[in-house]
Amino acid sequence: MTDSSLAIEGIEDKEEDDDEWEYVEFESLTEADLLGSEWLVGTCFDKSPNKIDETWCRLVCNDNNENIAIWGDNSEGKWALDKASQYITISKNYLWGKQIWACVVEDYYYLAGTVRSWSFFSAAAVEAQWQARRLGVDKEEAGIAPWFEEEEETESENDSLSEADSKAIIEEA
Repeated sequence: MTDSSLAIEGIEDKEEDDDEWEYVEFESLTEADLLGSEWLVGTCFDKSPNKIDETWCRLVCNDNNENIAIWGDNSEGKWALDKASQYITISKNYLWGKQIWACVVEDYYYLAGTVRSWSFFSAAAVEAQWQARRLGVDKEEAGIAPWFEEEEETESENDSLSEADSKAIIEEA
């Protein structure tokens, strides 16, 4: 066997592997990707499920290199991104306790997760769900929010189920 035939076999093996595997590009975010970003945050608290509280949050760094979250209601807190797990936490501090907006970052332009809180008067608990959209970016570049895309997929799955059911009914008749 010559070197050229080995190379051809290597190419054929690579082509077979390409058929079996799909390469999915995923870029991990870093703190630098979030630093200076602003987010429109909608929070739906369990105590008032028909109301969505909207505000904004800016993720900045102070002179001491601490990650600070500045909220639209003049509250402050801290933010952190665990790079390995892509888990972000954004807090809001009160005199009597703290709230933390947290989620796994799956999209550069959108976030969604839960709000945990605790105070001197109550134990830690999950008290809300939230969604956020990055501000200051082109809406076409950002695309449709993931929570709307999932809904569309579910509807198309339901449509295909009804088509299958109708075919089964026709075949039975």
